Amino acid sequence: MFYQTTITLPIVRLQGLLTLLDKVEAQAKIKWMTDAEVLDLRLAPDMLSFVKQIQIATDNAKGMASRMAHHEIPSYEDNESNLAEIRARLEKTIAYLETFAESDFENGLTGEFRSKWMPGIKLVGEGYILTYGLPNFFFHVVMAYAILRNAGFDIGKWDYMGPGLVFLPDVE
Repeated sequence: MFYQTTITLPIVRLQGLLTLLDKVEAQAKIKWMTDAEVLDLRLAPDMLSFVKQIQIATDNAKGMASRMAHHEIPSYEDNESNLAEIRARLEKTIAYLETFAESDFENGLTGEFRSKWMPGIKLVGEGYILTYGLPNFFFHVVMAYAILRNAGFDIGKWDYMGPGLVFLPDVE
């Protein structure tokens, strides 16, 4: 269960973000938008920017996997200043997730999450993944998509879904 929820699902969604970037990079040039303008896009003035949504989504992905496998979480600097660096961060996170094997999660039920913004409490195992880890990860992935869509980029649900869909012929 932990391999699928902390490796398979996040990889597919991160690949979806790479698909979005393919279109955004091309369309930003047509719109005469700089990378800095794209990275600073947001839905509301008090909302985190597009770049921050990507940073948090990748932090969540590597954090979920690392916690459930009892590995040290790699640290990223959060200093991306252009779309190529965002792409590199997504690719680096996918590559990190691909280093895990199902056997790494044998003790996943005891993996713990603690946060400075929730002092005095912890989330453990399945409770962490299902009630906080995955919902938070998906929130930031969807916000990144929504920010781009709201800014007028020609992207749709299939771009968000990415290349990882598993279609089977329906022949009965």
